[in-house]
Amino acid sequence: MTHSSVVRTQALLEVIRQGLLVSSRTQSRNMLGNRSAYVGMSDVGKYMECPRACIASRLFAREDSLSRALTLQRGHWFEEGVGDALEALGLHVIPQLELSLMTGNVPLRAHLDFTLVWRTPRQAIRILEVKSMEHLPAHPYAGHHLQIAGQTSLLASCWNEPVFSMKDATGKPLSAQCSFPEICRRHFGMELSECSSDVNIEGWLLCLSMKDARAFGPFFPDRETEAQVFTCARQIWNSWKESQKENGLLASIPHASGFHLLCNTCEFSHDCPKFREEAFQPQWEPALAKLDRLREQRKELDSQIREIENALKQAYSQSASQGWIETGGHRFRLSISAGRRSLNRVMLADRLTEAFQAAGLCKSIDVDALLGECEPEGEPIQRLLTKTIKQ
Repeated sequence: MTHSSVVRTQALLEVIRQGLLVSSRTQSRNMLGNRSAYVGMSDVGKYMECPRACIASRLFAREDSLSRALTLQRGHWFEEGVGDALEALGLHVIPQLELSLMTGNVPLRAHLDFTLVWRTPRQAIRILEVKSMEHLPAHPYAGHHLQIAGQTSLLASCWNEPVFSMKDATGKPLSAQCSFPEICRRHFGMELSECSSDVNIEGWLLCLSMKDARAFGPFFPDRETEAQVFTCARQIWNSWKESQKENGLLASIPHASGFHLLCNTCEFSHDCPKFREEAFQPQWEPALAKLDRLREQRKELDSQIREIENALKQAYSQSASQGWIETGGHRFRLSISAGRRSLNRVMLADRLTEAFQAAGLCKSIDVDALLGECEPEGEPIQRLLTKTIKQ
């Protein structure tokens, strides 16, 4: 690729990055408003995972890379797709229902991704919180758990209070400061009980990757969860205000302890005290022990896979079939492909030397140096080295 092509390629990718950032900011402004003016439920969930990361994200604006922008935008695209799927079924769906209230002197808002409502065979509400992920977890993260459980609890406890609002995709208000039954009456012509205890209310966490989906739930209204949300909201608000007074210092904000996979993607881990402590850090021991177990399992699985594959290869070779062999639930065949090609550097150097000698160029050309120039060194490879300490 020429230098001009490289420059134009980078320019095109930069256009895409800038467009994604503008689109994301517009969507956020339209649906979420000024996020610095309140504590959101996503803040509460993040604070549950790591207080330091939560406060830092409120203090410091980051210019996202293309990779990061795509990751964040993927969540919006998934939400739109889920919304289209729900509406295609003719369900009564409220997207991005806003719940706004005060807990002490702290403004708290919850934005429910999707709220499904129906009356028959019984009055019921289902809250869906959609999360985009690279890999689906076996269990929900603690922060996501608190977020959906808190939303479910707040909807039930604020049922008849004028704290619910709706907007269209451009941010234009459709209903403001209504009770939840009033929202349903206005937009669906649906009469719901004036008491939330008469309604079956559940929250569900829907995790989506590019290849699969996994749902966690149900989560039910719970006073203890609601109290935990209020406590976290007050801690976030007070810590954020205090850090602003100290010019963004995070020294007094606690960080996550122990091993957490989300630390790998944290934007503020470069100077986190968690990774600047003494050489003895026992919090990583469970992760290393689990890594050892998984590596041993992989060895055993690889061995079993090779054994079965070899048996099936032998069976196919001895059969009369030249196509697929049907087994009922599967089919298999033996595929022959060309062997891997490799470059013999010594042989190439000898052949080039002979050719240059024949052309009378051997004195002016250093073959080894020429080959070295054609072998650029790639990026350094990081490799995790672990060792079991014998007791």
